[in-house]
Amino acid sequence: MAAPKAAVQTAADSSASAHPHGPELPDMSGSYGRYISSGLYDRRYPRPNRRTLRKMKRCLAAGGRFLDIGAGTGRYTLPLLQMNGTRCVAHDICPVARETLAERLRDFVSDERLVIRGDDPDELAAELPQAFDLALLAFGVLAHVAGRKERLRLLRAIRTMLKADGTLILSVPNAKRRFRAEQRDAAPLVREGKLEPGDVLYKRNQADGEIRLFYHLYTLAEVHRDLSETGFRVASAGAESLLSERKVVSSRPLGWLDALACRLAPTELGYDLLAVARPKGAERL
Repeated sequence: MAAPKAAVQTAADSSASAHPHGPELPDMSGSYGRYISSGLYDRRYPRPNRRTLRKMKRCLAAGGRFLDIGAGTGRYTLPLLQMNGTRCVAHDICPVARETLAERLRDFVSDERLVIRGDDPDELAAELPQAFDLALLAFGVLAHVAGRKERLRLLRAIRTMLKADGTLILSVPNAKRRFRAEQRDAAPLVREGKLEPGDVLYKRNQADGEIRLFYHLYTLAEVHRDLSETGFRVASAGAESLLSERKVVSSRPLGWLDALACRLAPTELGYDLLAVARPKGAERL
């Protein structure tokens, strides 16, 4: 069903490639449109990661306002809006995601607690400076952005939109754990300067064909560097999970055990890296 028009703004088209002389990169908006409309995304990730959601809830007081970048179908948007009086701006470049989100959360749209956007982050930042208590870049959203320059631009826009005492929660794929074969395949293109170090191309298969996707894999040092360069200080960083996200969110017992194990495991063992960051200069909460 189509989303209410007032809830959705037009998305900017993503570029075909951040590397002019490199391989053509997937159109992430189109790829996620197929991923979501096929039902594959919701089947793979039916609920939020309990460890990540718990951190988010600790950083959002009743009545607080949060920004969900790459909100998708609302895995984190919905449970945070179910808190007392919270409000959200949910951003996604994918029209199918925005339409799905607007339909699923139409009651929150109707009472103006949820606004769904798809415009350029810099335009959003100019409109909403220091507007949010919490910003989310959950489940590898930042890593789907091709080109370090563009990733830093997004982080700076988010920094502008956070209050001085606000919090960013960031999750990115761990280069030491993820896509080993794809990293080997990408290595020649990295050496030739056609991909940036850490870039990989991968696929999800479904009944009507494959979905092509892009990821930038992170090291822990890179997380610290990029956040520092864009005006953040890292308050904490660790493993988001030890098992794959799909396993953790598909089984409640596994999710509980995994969250417990993450308290003891070295960060480098994380399937994804989870960082909590705050604007530089802000007092510790």
